[in-house]
Amino acid sequence: MALWRTAYASVIGTSHLQSGTCCQDAGACRVVRATDGREVLIGVVSDGAGSAKRSEKGSGLAVSGFIEKFSPLVECDPELKCLHRGLVEDWLSDFRLQLSVLAQEEGTALREFACTFLAAIAGPESAICIQIGDGAIVGSAEEAGDYSWLTWPQHGEFANTTNFVTDEDALITMQFEIISKQFNEIALFSDGLERLILDMQSHSVHSPALRPIFLWLAKTNPAFGRSEPEPALETFLSSRRINERTDDDKTLVMGTRVVPGQTDFS
Repeated sequence: MALWRTAYASVIGTSHLQSGTCCQDAGACRVVRATDGREVLIGVVSDGAGSAKRSEKGSGLAVSGFIEKFSPLVECDPELKCLHRGLVEDWLSDFRLQLSVLAQEEGTALREFACTFLAAIAGPESAICIQIGDGAIVGSAEEAGDYSWLTWPQHGEFANTTNFVTDEDALITMQFEIISKQFNEIALFSDGLERLILDMQSHSVHSPALRPIFLWLAKTNPAFGRSEPEPALETFLSSRRINERTDDDKTLVMGTRVVPGQTDFS
């Protein structure tokens, strides 16, 4: 049984460095070992709205809250049969209430915690993808290195607009997908990486952007329960090569169970 290798990182964009604002992205992943010994990967990404004063708080709470809520559930149910849209809607409603209480305590508006949300739960035989807002989830189910998108960015009617968990219609705009496939590679990323990984014109994934990173990840040692950002991935996302193409905050969460030497990534 191949074990999940994971890595994630969130780095501040050059535009935020110039303006003196903080990184408003958040991301994390957790590998949960179920009671029957099988592994389930949970990956989450949230991008705080640039115009919202407390969005970095909202994105951080969204990521940590989702992982803490759903990790115990998949531990007992690695086939993900108990996970349905209504359960996620209940979590989202509770999370919005948590933000509302926090906003009242701080004397500010709920919209100041605005953030997008992406989550993927990959079990042995299926995966669940959740999305509110921009960013995307991509994966490879059969041939490693050949990626397709599982969710596509939700862009608004006007430029630089999208959906947020704090919107009144968040329960309606939330995308919930059950995919009956075993995914061997999954990546979630915030909108700062959209145009590096996605081809907006052909509505497809630019696979060469991900192949080298997944190849590197496949060669790392499986680290069950890893909870810290990966320094090597932080360095890559902060490199001149990346910053020349995007000045936004960037978050990338990755998981692979491809065994090195068994797949040609060329």
